[in-house]
Amino acid sequence: MDMGKKDQEGLEQIDFQVIASSKQFQETTEKERAECVSGQSNVEEKSLMFCENKDLKAEDSVPDGGYGWFVVLGCFLSHVLIGGFERSDGVYYLKYKAYYNKSSQLTAWPNALVSAIRLFLGPLASALSNIYSVRLAVIVGALLMTLGQLLTAYSPDFFFLFFSQSVLEGLGSGLVYAPSIVIVGLYFDKHRGLAAGLGSAGVGVGTFCIVPLTQWLFDNYRFQDAFLILAGIAFNGLVVGMLFRPLSLHNKWTSKKRSRKVEEFYAEKLDLESDSKFAEKFEIEPLKKSSLNKTENCSKQKKHCLSSTIVLCCPVEKAKSSTDKRKQIFNCSLLRNPSFVLFCISLLLFTAAFKAAFTFIPALVKSRDISESDAALVLSIAGVFDTAGRIVAGLVFDLPRIKFLRPVLFNSFIFAIAGISFLLPSMTSFASFCVVCSVYGVLTGAYISQKSVVIVDILGIENLSTSFGLLICFQAVGMCAGPPLSGAFRDTFGSFDEAFYLGGGFMTAAGMLMVLSNILLRTKTTKLFKSSTTVVVSET
Repeated sequence: MDMGKKDQEGLEQIDFQVIASSKQFQETTEKERAECVSGQSNVEEKSLMFCENKDLKAEDSVPDGGYGWFVVLGCFLSHVLIGGFERSDGVYYLKYKAYYNKSSQLTAWPNALVSAIRLFLGPLASALSNIYSVRLAVIVGALLMTLGQLLTAYSPDFFFLFFSQSVLEGLGSGLVYAPSIVIVGLYFDKHRGLAAGLGSAGVGVGTFCIVPLTQWLFDNYRFQDAFLILAGIAFNGLVVGMLFRPLSLHNKWTSKKRSRKVEEFYAEKLDLESDSKFAEKFEIEPLKKSSLNKTENCSKQKKHCLSSTIVLCCPVEKAKSSTDKRKQIFNCSLLRNPSFVLFCISLLLFTAAFKAAFTFIPALVKSRDISESDAALVLSIAGVFDTAGRIVAGLVFDLPRIKFLRPVLFNSFIFAIAGISFLLPSMTSFASFCVVCSVYGVLTGAYISQKSVVIVDILGIENLSTSFGLLICFQAVGMCAGPPLSGAFRDTFGSFDEAFYLGGGFMTAAGMLMVLSNILLRTKTTKLFKSSTTVVVSET
């Protein structure tokens, strides 16, 4: 009984406090309500200023997580498609060789041009992403990739492949590749290395899954039927594109959610539902009234369903002036940076050797009296370790103690890959090829996945989009020159060994250029540090 009385007294005391506080609140806010009606409310002004400040901060904010991981997933899936199709070069090469009976050098050209066109499209893909959005660029690219595979299935002769596969598939993969990497860099700051590694790890998964699948399709279906199925796989790029929400749109949605929470907070504070007169002055419709107009709202939404769907699928980034766009798309002044230019040339030589290696590894394995299916399996194993190398490199490059050593560590990968390239022709058994190609996959995966991170270290995040487009243009030259040049060595010397020795030489030269780039970057950084220190000392 005593406890019941105490509880009742406590409840009465709480009720009395609530009533008193509510009366006090009504008295103190009566003037503010009148001011709110006339548009001069201090509370409203403060809340609006709060929301506006949040919105301004959100415009340039980097999520560094949250929905950014779905963007990483989209980047991962896009690399699965692109990596799987392009790492199937060795399978395509053997099938084209048997189906059309052309020389090794000529047979290597269509697949080499796919990668070259993809990389040459870097500036154009960046332009479409800046003017419209990454989502639109990726969707258009996926459609072009699908069309290329469909036309390749019904190619009347070998030279038609230069249009159906080289041009169309190269254009499509180019519109998918560069934007998917750039948008990951925009969504992340602290975990940029890990995000880049996870996103590009899809190349290894694509190599492990799509390469043997392609070989199986050619073994069990006709030439045309295999490409029709591959076209269906490429069509899934439309789903990938929908994951790439533009950063400006993402920040706009998050700011709206934040503003909505503020509105709900003030609505709860002022108890608008109980004060209908105050709600009418604020032109706030009661919940019951809004439910009565549900049918009318639904009819309006149906009228705009098509237009809203188009806007959702093809969003446009936040409007910028034409001069800003021109600066972002055609900023060739970056080529005045000697460290960046040397990095680009180094990557050109690396790409020439790397592309030739993955084109001719199945042929090299087959020349050792190993079956075609086992030759394709070697590429799949390399793809698995490629994925592991990208993820591990992303984790390592994000370590605080490693960040300032990233260019040096990145450079060491090239010399290791050069050694593997010289070692590959001496392999004679399936097991030895698996071991060596596994190490090759780890190193190449780690190197390729972190190139966008190293670009930021050299030029800064503000130049990522433009510099990445210029960089992959240099890669395109390597992609275009590597396989045909290695094929010419095969036709001249009669074996694939010399082609891999050439690749090892290219890798060594690429490593030396990267060493010079790191020296220039270190010298520039030291000068800037000394000058800033001198200014601080003089001011004190």
